[in-house]
Amino acid sequence: MTIEKTDKKPKSKRVLTAPIMINLELTSGCNLRCRHCYNYWRADATSTRDKVTIEKMDRLIEIIIADRIFHIVLTGGEPLLNFETLEYALRRLTDSGISTSVNSNLISVSPEKARRLRKAGMDHVLTSLNSYDQETNDYMMNGKGVQARIIKGIRTMREAGIRVSANMIISEPNQDHVYETARLCARLDVQRLFATRLVPAVNVDDPGGTDLKLDKAGALKALDDMVRAKEDFGIGIGTLVSYPLCVLGDLQKYRDFVGRGCPAQRGNRMCLNANGIAHACTHEEVGYGNVFDLGIKEVFKNMIKWHDGSYRFAGCEGCGYIDICESGCRSAALAYFKNMNEKDPLFAGPENIHVPYRIDIPSEIDEAVDAGMYFSVPDRIRFRDEGNFYTINVRWANAFTIESDVARFLFERQSQRRPFNLNEMPGPDPRTALIFLVFKDAVEPVDEALKRTLAARPELGCSVDPNDLPIDV
Repeated sequence: MTIEKTDKKPKSKRVLTAPIMINLELTSGCNLRCRHCYNYWRADATSTRDKVTIEKMDRLIEIIIADRIFHIVLTGGEPLLNFETLEYALRRLTDSGISTSVNSNLISVSPEKARRLRKAGMDHVLTSLNSYDQETNDYMMNGKGVQARIIKGIRTMREAGIRVSANMIISEPNQDHVYETARLCARLDVQRLFATRLVPAVNVDDPGGTDLKLDKAGALKALDDMVRAKEDFGIGIGTLVSYPLCVLGDLQKYRDFVGRGCPAQRGNRMCLNANGIAHACTHEEVGYGNVFDLGIKEVFKNMIKWHDGSYRFAGCEGCGYIDICESGCRSAALAYFKNMNEKDPLFAGPENIHVPYRIDIPSEIDEAVDAGMYFSVPDRIRFRDEGNFYTINVRWANAFTIESDVARFLFERQSQRRPFNLNEMPGPDPRTALIFLVFKDAVEPVDEALKRTLAARPELGCSVDPNDLPIDV
């Protein structure tokens, strides 16, 4: 089955009752002062006075469980500076069925700490590595010898059995360093490299007049090198900050950078400071309330302008990819043009999309569905009732929305451990719904041979939600 772009109009936005994931800052303190850091307003970036205590963590976890948040990213500042709470949070969240990940620069990790974190439930860490070139990396991260310490930290984590991904903040100084940095990451057994465009802090009056900038040519050169690195080194690639899809143009070539969109506008994410103040985006200084006073859901409601399409750029109206792209990065628009509703600085216009995104669903899925083969709902699948629809969580922060009748059917079959086939699926188009659920790894074939075939394609579950595309099947 091949899914391609048509002229279908974007569907109305579904607003979630709570975030899917929370970036939880364990401390505002950090042992680095990167030149591009969005926490510019903190007077003393190294201070760890502002931190989450174990008592506060217990309170937060109770709220997280009650509001059915699926995934927590434990971050900072530098979370290793609040090690006891980090270790405790990993253990409690894991025991509570909440998936976790950690963001850390790794420069203070030791083999003993890595072993303790692995035992507590840590499976994955995202670290920062801005260049294979030591001088460039240390310039961007504002510290001597930083690159060598990060590399040592990566090796320490891998020796402890913890998966490592790396985030490369792309700007003028390192935009030509992507390929060689990917080579270094592959050599270090890093599973994925993110080429994340730099979003200047809003206190920078003219980002275009500094080396914090990244223009369209530089962005595409960096992404070209990422695509080449994936082919040459077998490393996974992606981005943590969306590129407007119109600047990509060829959505097949750059398919690894298509699906993320803006988590803040999609309503997927909440960012919590160590003091409990919440933000929709990690780059914004606006707070929407304290979760210790109001709770997660009430604070989340205060972010409604991020979730209802209010911040979309008018020039994106009519673009069939708006439900994925969300007008690109709103914080970048604010940094460059001092207005959240302005265009993304890399905006090129919907007409620049000359090769549409195409999802190639393996023929084995179509054939299995049409043959009446049976499927089951794994125990790892989690559901949340949003009122008029449900959110279904596949694993980690990978989640999407589905119709209520389908969700209730899947939940019932999961609870009863009863397989089902196409003839039992509810809804107006059960065939397409079932194919998409298999494709998104939300249901698994009972047949072991087919299960092994699909398991060999782990990118399936993390791919674009077909329902967000301007498509016909």
